[in-house]
Amino acid sequence: MSKLSSNTYIARALIRRECSQAACVAQVFFTRSFRDPALRRRAFTLVEVLVTVSIISVLIALVTSGIRGMLAAGKSSMCSNNLRSMGVAAHLYATNNRAAFPAAVIYFQEASSIRTVAWDFESTEGGASQPGALTAYTDHPLNAMQCPEFQTAASTSQPLTGYNYNTTFIGHEGFYPEVGEDATIQDGWSRVRMGVNASQQRHGANVAMFADAGYRGGSNKFMRAPGNTVELNAGMIHAGTNAFCHAGCCNACFLDGHSAAFSTPYKSEFSNAQLLKFVTDFPKNGFLSGDDCAYDPR
Repeated sequence: MSKLSSNTYIARALIRRECSQAACVAQVFFTRSFRDPALRRRAFTLVEVLVTVSIISVLIALVTSGIRGMLAAGKSSMCSNNLRSMGVAAHLYATNNRAAFPAAVIYFQEASSIRTVAWDFESTEGGASQPGALTAYTDHPLNAMQCPEFQTAASTSQPLTGYNYNTTFIGHEGFYPEVGEDATIQDGWSRVRMGVNASQQRHGANVAMFADAGYRGGSNKFMRAPGNTVELNAGMIHAGTNAFCHAGCCNACFLDGHSAAFSTPYKSEFSNAQLLKFVTDFPKNGFLSGDDCAYDPR
């Protein structure tokens, strides 16, 4: 055997011996790591991992719930401010119009269409809508205020704000034009049911003027009282209910100008299962009182 071959043989033997020793050391280490409690504590157990994940999940849920609560409270506060501003605007309007609040809706016959003048918007058939007379007395005269919880897309012909106006007792309500006995068109103020006169309004602190609006079809413009003494139409009053959309509460501006929330949706004595389910969508929506005490200022 040559000298080179002998050296190669010796080197290979040394490498094999070193590898064998390393394998033995590794085997001893891993064996001790499973048997020695001190070494096992260096890693997390499955139970520790699961407990940690559970705690983190609970913390995330608490933080998320808190953020949602803060956002909901912020929307409710913004809604109350909107309603209060609308109340102030209505009183300013009345100051300039012989103590009369804005009409809820009036219809005028024009050459080829009907012009609708409502408390929130004015529009013509097939034409664009624009903010109504009430907005002229607000801080944003070119924009009607909208409830931040109102999500339903508004149509171009009849845009909605998410609020309704006490039409049963406060706002004057017009009817569609018709041909009179003298063959002339009866429209505008000649076809209006007047609201309660200002001299008869005595319970302003208890009567809602504007409030969150809602029924099964979405929002509505005209708040209806549950007593049905004016409309004489059970279906109509159940479509003029209010939305309890702020954590189960309905925000309202009262006739005296202050704002507050109603926490309980009520039924009418004219309610039945069909009206409540298919028209009102109770208890998501409902009346502000069981009788007319929250609507009639007399």
